Amino acid sequence: MKSGLIIYSDSDYRRNVWFVDKIINEFAKKDVSLLYIEEKDVLTYLNNSKVDFVIYRSRNWETVKQIEEMGIRCFNNSFTNHVSNDKSLTFELLNSNGVVCIHSFASLDGIKKFPCIMKSVDGHGGQEVFLINNKSEAKDISLKYKKRFVYQEYYKNSGDLRLYLLGKKVVAGVLRQNNKDFRSNYSLGGQVSAFVPPDEIQRIAEKISQIVDADFIGIDFLINDGRYLVNEIEDPVGSRMLYKTSQIDIVNLFVSYICLKIAI
Repeated sequence: MKSGLIIYSDSDYRRNVWFVDKIINEFAKKDVSLLYIEEKDVLTYLNNSKVDFVIYRSRNWETVKQIEEMGIRCFNNSFTNHVSNDKSLTFELLNSNGVVCIHSFASLDGIKKFPCIMKSVDGHGGQEVFLINNKSEAKDISLKYKKRFVYQEYYKNSGDLRLYLLGKKVVAGVLRQNNKDFRSNYSLGGQVSAFVPPDEIQRIAEKISQIVDADFIGIDFLINDGRYLVNEIEDPVGSRMLYKTSQIDIVNLFVSYICLKIAI
């Protein structure tokens, strides 16, 4: 019997028990054993046990790299994880490959007018994202969080688009809108609906997935006056919005994809 691990940090696992239980059950239908391991314990476990693959659902690319060096296939790989969870690296890589993104800067000096958006490079779920009105506010936030940040032009928008990609192909899109917050995240009260974007936007998303060599990711576009501006790459990408807005069983599709890749 083939076997694998699914890895979360403890805090993320508590928010995603439903995903873990569902994916374990889907693999069981294919006679594959999948075990949940907390991230802090995974390397010790793998030094004493053999598995065929790992589904990594956390944000420490160096852990993924160590697993890969043991000869174990990871979904997603360390490169995808590294680039997706450092917004500065995301924009640097995409811009160098000709992908038009929201104008982002490593320093506030690049911002020409306020208000602007200030994001920690490793934030997720709409956390550590701030709408700031002056340099003094930015300084206060930097002193509080002691992290690297990126700074973005602020665009009034009609929401944002999350595209889900599996095997470097678009599976579905979800439109997020929030009339009470400049952030549209579902976890922050954003409203969601199924949305099919123009073919050109889907092609851009698939190009990005190729660039970062992803298995399963989300790509977020800000929608501004009919323009779609690349905003972020999500790895790990959550699936609640997709189940709420469609009949697509993305976990089932992800399991089938992994089985194909590891020849089950």
